[in-house]
Amino acid sequence: MNVVRVFLQRIALGLVAAWGVLTAVFVGFTMTDDWVKQGLEGQLRWVGITGEELEARLDAYLADRGLDRPIWEQYLDWMGDMVTLSWGESLVTGEPVMGLVADAVLRTGMYVVPAIVLGLSIGMMVGLYVALNPESRIANGGRGTTYLLFALPSFWIGGMFVSLLEGDVISRSPVLFDHALPIGLATAALLGGYVSYTRAYAIDHASADFVSLVKAKGAGPVLVAKHVVRNAAVPLFSMLFTEALALLVLAVFVIEVLFAIDGFGLLFLEAIQNRDLPVLLGSTIVIIGFGVVGNIIQDLSYSYLDPRVDAGSR
Repeated sequence: MNVVRVFLQRIALGLVAAWGVLTAVFVGFTMTDDWVKQGLEGQLRWVGITGEELEARLDAYLADRGLDRPIWEQYLDWMGDMVTLSWGESLVTGEPVMGLVADAVLRTGMYVVPAIVLGLSIGMMVGLYVALNPESRIANGGRGTTYLLFALPSFWIGGMFVSLLEGDVISRSPVLFDHALPIGLATAALLGGYVSYTRAYAIDHASADFVSLVKAKGAGPVLVAKHVVRNAAVPLFSMLFTEALALLVLAVFVIEVLFAIDGFGLLFLEAIQNRDLPVLLGSTIVIIGFGVVGNIIQDLSYSYLDPRVDAGSR
């Protein structure tokens, strides 16, 4: 395994992906109607401002946001700022974009990281138990429950939590609303997929000869499960990582809007709503960065879990 080659390949692919995605975001931003400008124009007309004064106000709005220049010049400036990590200030608040994004990522991580740990632990245990005990009523009940959580929309589950616990219960326990419920909702979003994939890959090995041999030697359920996980680790790890990344990208938006958490998802949505391009591009880079780092960790983990896998050839 050539770790340096893996690292450089993933960085190169990440840069290409970043350029493509940021270009798409910029094009989408500049080619759509500026609803903020339209709203400003409506407000000005409502108070009786028209004619040259109206045009002057709208021109000042464009100049303040750097939108009065040719498109190609804006594109080069924005892309140059992204490359040099000079993300500038928010067009709405005037705060440094890097600080805004870093604080938002930290707040999101406070419930996402515990949710991943809980979802992975519970999901793998339930999935392994179902795979090794397919006829058990407990296994079938656990599988049905997790699949139900997987099928139900996150916004519905969260809305029910808020409705059932509204009023004094929440006001007396901000920890419940700010931490416990978001962690529980994110865990529920991950749990069904983790159980499904763990069961699917474990069941392929549950009837293998080596498992029968281990059982014949008198090994208990825990040791049998360890052997199954060890052999299913590579494809299982890949799917669990992909599942977590895909679901959490969607779940954080629902959770943060529902619980009014000033995290990454809410910051991203507000940047779109306010057409705050510096924050939007900075947030996009963070998403791409997590994807690239995750892929590098994933590839290196393959070789650790199974030395026969050459991460450099992936």
